[in-house]
Amino acid sequence: MNKSSRTANSVKNITFGLISQVIQMILGFITRTVFIKYLAVEYLGVNSLFTNIISMLSLAELGIGSAIIYSLYKPLSDKNEYEIATILQFYKKVYISIGTFIFFTGLLLIPFLDHIIPQKPISITEDIRFLYFIFLFNTASSYFFMYKASLLEADQKNAITTTNTTVFLIIQNVVQIVVLVLTKNFIFYLLVQLFCNLASNYRITQIVDKQYKFLSKYKKEKVDNSLKKLILSNTKATFYTKIGGALVNGTDNLIINYFVGLTILGKFSNYIMLTAIATNFLVIVFSNVKSSIASVTVKEDKQKQVALFEVMNFANFWLYGLGALFIVILLNDFITIWIGKNFTLSFNVSVMIGINFFMIGMQNAFWTFKSVYGFFEQGKYLVLLTAAINLILSFCFGYYYGIFGVLLATAIARLVTNFWYDPYIVLKLGLQINPKFYVLKFIKYLVLLIVSVALIFFISQYLNFSLIINFIVKIILCLVITNGLIFLTYKNTPEFLKIKQLFGNAILVFTKKIT
Repeated sequence: MNKSSRTANSVKNITFGLISQVIQMILGFITRTVFIKYLAVEYLGVNSLFTNIISMLSLAELGIGSAIIYSLYKPLSDKNEYEIATILQFYKKVYISIGTFIFFTGLLLIPFLDHIIPQKPISITEDIRFLYFIFLFNTASSYFFMYKASLLEADQKNAITTTNTTVFLIIQNVVQIVVLVLTKNFIFYLLVQLFCNLASNYRITQIVDKQYKFLSKYKKEKVDNSLKKLILSNTKATFYTKIGGALVNGTDNLIINYFVGLTILGKFSNYIMLTAIATNFLVIVFSNVKSSIASVTVKEDKQKQVALFEVMNFANFWLYGLGALFIVILLNDFITIWIGKNFTLSFNVSVMIGINFFMIGMQNAFWTFKSVYGFFEQGKYLVLLTAAINLILSFCFGYYYGIFGVLLATAIARLVTNFWYDPYIVLKLGLQINPKFYVLKFIKYLVLLIVSVALIFFISQYLNFSLIINFIVKIILCLVITNGLIFLTYKNTPEFLKIKQLFGNAILVFTKKIT
């Protein structure tokens, strides 16, 4: 089990994660560029559509992963090998059942694919049902392995999983590029992904078996009934969150396909891919401190918990706010430079993507603290209301405004439900402070971002250079103006000074690791 300090673990995991993300980003751009060159844009639409359908089927997971990882924190801290092993055995049985359920339920949807894609584009020559089957098998098979990766996550050993994933992703992308250039065959492209995914998952099981040899001693032992009840209780609560999240995040592409078709959906998928890159970078930073936060909430007093939350919330604003500005101001320019103006969508789409990106980011600290506090019951029904509002508004707005309308519906649905409720629960019940404190901070954050956007757009009007030079200047404006305003506004606040200190400590720890 992990014997390093919380800071050392976090720094190591974040470092490996960021390096991995840079590699994935570069490979992703190269592979997507080759994909667009050798295959029709409609294939991107199919890829996005089937990914969303499979994510809906993954509702069968019920959120048990979060509940199990939460249940592993204490036995890992206590080095209780018996309890760790029995929890993982229970997890294994559940996930094998889930994977089997997803696969056979997914098969039942095959006869309805003609209704989901009523007019298959001429450019797609393969059988849509076979393409869907590959997507389905790839997802369902993962559930037979992922339970062991959760132990590494709970034990702050994400760096192992990250390294393994990166190695197989490099192999996958290189082989996929060769396949596209030589064969221009989408099925071969998907099969490479499937085989690499299976190999990656199998390798993780070998690593966990080697590092946690005590797991083999308790293969026939069963988890304690009281602990099982607690896990199932938390799972029931997170089930509603999973449904709501899937219906909010997983239906947009289905609705977009319904109103505007696979061609526009394919273009939109490029925007989503680029946004996902930014999201993944930030998730690496914040997800790798989750176990450390859990340790603080267990061992430290409320004052230290509040101080930690303020630092994390400020970091969320800083990074997600800057990311949202990049999306709004630079996304269309980047796509024009990358693959051409024909692949761009209207500017208001970029604006809505940026707004949704920022809204999700500002909830990140609350979701993390809500999870480590074990607040699975609170707000479990509200996410269903979010999903209902999103679906109704998406169809209404999507009919009139297309992609912009669907994204606007998602933002409104979040704003009137969990965007305010989750902060209220964490602040009131967890940190036990007045929620007004957060509202005032958020308004101040929002004003700073609006001023930044206004200044950047005002200056950008006078840029008359080439597209690439304008793009570079806009990047500099975003960095200098936004970071400058943040520094001038918050340079003497405890959260800014703490981030400065943590950054210095992180560099020191990292330097010692590599020397």
